[in-house]
Amino acid sequence: MGSENILHKNVSENLNNFLWRENGELPTEKVKIENKNRSASTWSFKFLINEKEKCKDKTPFLILLIATTAAEIQLRSSIRKSWGNESVVQGVEVVRLFMLGVQNKGPNEVLLKESEQYHDIIQQDFLDTYYNLTLKTLMGMKWVASYCSGASFVMKTDSDVFVNTMYLIEKLLRPLSPPPQNYFTGCLMKGYKPIRDKTSKWYISEEEYPGDNYHPFCSGTGYIFSGDLASKIVSASVTIKYIHLEDVYVGLCLNAKGIQIVPPPSYSLFNIYKVPFSPCLYSNIITSHHIQTNEHIVYWERLQKNHHTCQTKQKGP
Repeated sequence: MGSENILHKNVSENLNNFLWRENGELPTEKVKIENKNRSASTWSFKFLINEKEKCKDKTPFLILLIATTAAEIQLRSSIRKSWGNESVVQGVEVVRLFMLGVQNKGPNEVLLKESEQYHDIIQQDFLDTYYNLTLKTLMGMKWVASYCSGASFVMKTDSDVFVNTMYLIEKLLRPLSPPPQNYFTGCLMKGYKPIRDKTSKWYISEEEYPGDNYHPFCSGTGYIFSGDLASKIVSASVTIKYIHLEDVYVGLCLNAKGIQIVPPPSYSLFNIYKVPFSPCLYSNIITSHHIQTNEHIVYWERLQKNHHTCQTKQKGP
């Protein structure tokens, strides 16, 4: 099996999830998978859509890995026209990739046409559910490690997050010269404990994660890491037992490799909630969460229109 067909899969025992057969068809019955002490590398998935040539003739400064689902067509369109534009900063090479699993039996012709038009979609044949977000993120990291390992930085984010890519590149990343190794930052979450309340979205059983505390991690709404870390995180996933909380899992992988998360220069940069919009406020943050489809473009256009005004106000008389 070629490297493009390999990524690590495991499905939590209590999820009683569907698996895909090799021919891509859904089995008629749910299949329960024993999960005790399994790493995220127990199962492998094939790429249904890949972009192996994306970095063939370039070495990106920044790769944007954006978690999405097949149905979010308009969200992807809005992101392409706004903060996810690969020409967002003149002279800076940016690569955009939307990451998807599979939601329906058989090929998605609409998605395939979208892929042929924009060449910014990667998809593997795991079921696209909340519980498989870890698989989706590992797919993106495996892609970086396999096809674009020379990238200086990578950002993982979600389709309902607004990212001020101009601030990210010009104020946070460009000053880090030369690009560092083992660099990881975002909305730092320290001292968090597993939630055992079964009604919570973030519930995790003691069987899935028996520990009393999580290692430090960054919220999955948006974190940044140096390109060299993609392969290190994938390597760690070989030995780290799978959990479905993607950001917590990445934190476990970083801990296993002895990587210390770098606190952001300001804790107002990465926001896990929706920041009320104003051009000057958004000109000084990197992420805002719970963004609607039309807001990506509206916020971005207003941000560009008022960019110089806001800079002047910040500098003062």
